[in-house]
Amino acid sequence: MGWLDRLRGRRVGPGTTVLRKVDLPGRGEVAVVRSIDCVGEMCPRPQLLTVKVIGEVGEGEVIELLTDNAAAVEGFPALAMKLNCAHLATIREPGYWRMYLRRGT
Repeated sequence: MGWLDRLRGRRVGPGTTVLRKVDLPGRGEVAVVRSIDCVGEMCPRPQLLTVKVIGEVGEGEVIELLTDNAAAVEGFPALAMKLNCAHLATIREPGYWRMYLRRGT
């Protein structure tokens, strides 16, 4: 599956369907509306896909990014600030990270 196929999926907007709920440390349960799989992708692909998806989700909605790129992980809190998003959590899994962003106003 290519990166574009991973990006496609459910469109979001009013009445968005929740992809799944996740329990984030220190935050409790949050509803994720989109997940971006960037495992195996190099910079700047994770950042570019995140910018695209953040523009498609509604205010207050949460997206998840999966990546194995350490440079992308380091830069995501700053990217979140530029995108007016809240960086909710970065969780280390065996072989990759899961990062969560909530779109602001």
